[in-house]
Amino acid sequence: MNQSIVMTKQELRNRYLQRRNDLSVQERKEKSIQVLQNLQTLPEFQKAEGVLIYLNYRSEVETIPFVEELLQKREKRIFVPKVCGMDIRFYEITSIEDVKSGYQGILEPKEGMEEFSAQKPDAKNCLIVLPGSVFDRKCNRMGYGKGFYDRFMKLNPQIYGAGLSFDCQVAPVLPVQAHDYRMNALITESGCYFRE
Repeated sequence: MNQSIVMTKQELRNRYLQRRNDLSVQERKEKSIQVLQNLQTLPEFQKAEGVLIYLNYRSEVETIPFVEELLQKREKRIFVPKVCGMDIRFYEITSIEDVKSGYQGILEPKEGMEEFSAQKPDAKNCLIVLPGSVFDRKCNRMGYGKGFYDRFMKLNPQIYGAGLSFDCQVAPVLPVQAHDYRMNALITESGCYFRE
């Protein structure tokens, strides 16, 4: 991999993560509510039978209250990620009590939960909600440098991917490579952007 691209990516991550970290707790909470309201306007979200969604960590868009709300409604199956070596796998939870602190202190499903499989018939109408450090309006995303979501989406390209971001994390353009996953949609507090 080109060293200058790696450095550029790391510099971009640092710059946009700092912007996200600079939001106050109250700003993050209010903006997160708006981001998630915008997510719910997507037809793909509305018709999804299953939602693969991260549980927020540090200053990410706050998904935990939203996940709790979805679990209470019981209208969609909820799958949350767990780091397994160099990959992530998603497991179904039916209660927020089904998670515990795991990889780097991130909430992950407890042992014994059912693993998501794209080969199952009921996995056809699923949507995945992706975190990230920086995005652009062309639906490119940069994660945190481990490639977990890029690898998962390469194996599951049929799943509709929607990234969640604050406006302050949206760059004019991102340096992308062939192995980088491009999302179907980017959702921020001010609106939705779609892959052309």
